[in-house]
Parts: sequence; structure tokens; C-alpha cells
Amino acid sequence: MLVDSHAHVDAPRFKKDRDAVLRAAFAGGIGYIVDPGCDLESSRAAIALAQSYPGQIFAAVGVHPHEATSYNEEVEAQLRSLARAPEVVAIGEFGLDYFRMLSPRDVQRAVFCAHLELARSCNLPCIIHVRDAHEDVIELLRAHGRGLRGVFHCFSGDVAQAEECLSFEGFMLSFAGPLTRPGNALPAVASMVPLDRVLVETDSPYLVPLPLRARRNEPLFVKHVAQKLAEIRGLTLDEIAQITTANATRLFGLGERHEAV
Repeated sequence: MLVDSHAHVDAPRFKKDRDAVLRAAFAGGIGYIVDPGCDLESSRAAIALAQSYPGQIFAAVGVHPHEATSYNEEVEAQLRSLARAPEVVAIGEFGLDYFRMLSPRDVQRAVFCAHLELARSCNLPCIIHVRDAHEDVIELLRAHGRGLRGVFHCFSGDVAQAEECLSFEGFMLSFAGPLTRPGNALPAVASMVPLDRVLVETDSPYLVPLPLRARRNEPLFVKHVAQKLAEIRGLTLDEIAQITTANATRLFGLGERHEAV
């Protein structure tokens, strides 16, 4: 069994065939899927989808840095209320994205810190998005994130950056489709990350892994990321599946939430 630890299956690109995509994933050995929100609407949609697939899909609630300007006290109150649902296993995805800069830097930083406090008060792990903003994320986590746990989703940095992320004992690194692609430092990162702190994901519908040429990523395709990770670590796919499933289950409390749903 594999866990797709980050997949936006609530997204509009799955509207026409969402149930078929999910049936194929579960039939193909994907045991659990974590669907993170990107704003209030998608957070609600993720919960509704999790309620339709109890014990198989779980939700996270949060505001993506692209949408940081939409965050206010009312949104925070709504997220806090949504986080009480038994299907919700994390706060996210949230973070900093200085690549596209769809929200001002100071707003992104303030909303990032607000999410850290929300995760702390809800006693839930964080799902953190980082793009071209590693230094600021580390700075803010050192100042406001001590004692929290979570995952740097779709990790895209180098070994030195990975080591800084892993200095936060409660955090894991998650690999997605870019691990299967040439021209980056991810194989070196995947070689050094402790096996008890690694996850796999698709970030569906984005980042289709090689060797696939599909136009849309799907949870079933997480097996290609897991296979690449297995090759890098000199392990079998089954071994990596067991390791990453145990890690996801431990971080998100999936077994506990399964019983509660």
C-alpha cells in the first residue's frame, strides 16, 4: 500500500471523472490520500470529499500563499472551525512562494505565522509550501514553529536546504514528480534524508512523474515517485511503500482518524 500524502483531487480538473480516478487509485494500491485546501472554498471541498470516502481520503485546511491576501480574522475562524472535523488531519497547505509573488511578501509572512499558530492551537501537523523562499521559511519556523510537526511538501531544494529543514525534529520531506526528472539536486537529497522522515506525493493534478506523458497527474501515479525513491535508496518498491506509509500514518494520525470517521 502507498499513501499519496498530497493530492488536490477536489480540483476542477477532476470534475468530470473524479470518482473513476479515485477508484483506479484505490484499486491500484493507494491506501490513503491527503487532500489539502488552498483557500476556504477548497478546504471545505476537501472535507466534503473525505466524507464521501471515509477512511480513504483525509483533508487539510489552509490558505496557499498565492491566496494570502484573502486571509483575515473571519477566514481564520472558519478554518479553526473546519479543523475540528474528524476528517481533517493537518493545517495546509500554507507557506511562502516568492516565485510567482501573487501576494505581497509581508502578507505572505504574516499569514504563514498565523497558520503556525493555528496548527499549534489545533494540535495538527503543518503542510508547508516553499518556493524560492527557503531562507524566510527557516527564519519564521525558528522564531514561531518550535515544537510543531509537519511536512515540507514537494521538496525542491538542495542538500544544505534539506538539512536545515530536517533540523526541525517534527518535520518530514515529501518528494513528488520532480524527483523523477533530471537536472536537480533531489536525488542527492533523497539519498541522505532519514527513512523515517520521508513521504511521497503527487501534488495532483500537477507535476506528472516520468516516464509518464499524461497531461494530468493522478494519485495512482505516486507509485512512480516511490519507485524512483526505492531505486535511489537501493530498496524495493514494497519496502519504500511500507516505510512511507508508516511515516504518513504516524505524522497525520491516519489510523486514529480512520477510527474516528
